Amino acid sequence: MRTHFAEVLARESACLAMVTDRAELVGWRRRVVEELMTPSSPYALALRQTCDMRARADFLDQWRELIAETVERLVRSGTTGDRRSTSDQDRGVDVDAQKTAVLILAALQGGCALSRIAQDPRPLNAALDLALVPFAATWGNLPEGE
Repeated sequence: MRTHFAEVLARESACLAMVTDRAELVGWRRRVVEELMTPSSPYALALRQTCDMRARADFLDQWRELIAETVERLVRSGTTGDRRSTSDQDRGVDVDAQKTAVLILAALQGGCALSRIAQDPRPLNAALDLALVPFAATWGNLPEGE
């Protein structure tokens, strides 16, 4: 199982480093959903329960950090609907990169479990829709079922 963790982290490190805008985030999302819906994929295998909770916790913590770095980069570049203003009336919801990363991981984990049971990607996509609300303008371009 540790090899699945290492493979996913290596791939995510490379892929997430390339995400600098909504289009690249859409590409990342599609790829991850495809990986998670493929039972033999390292992604699907890495998210399955294991008895080595310590290794699993380390894996998820490292993946969360990669996602948080990406979210922070997108927020800094203005890719989100995050509005920062000194006026309380004009102030939108701030995007917290760490919390958003946890939400994305929770969506991946829970959505994957539900999609695996249903053998349908829609639960995983629905969970990701909610986790990725700050980037929601992009999702209207996805075909039905993605």
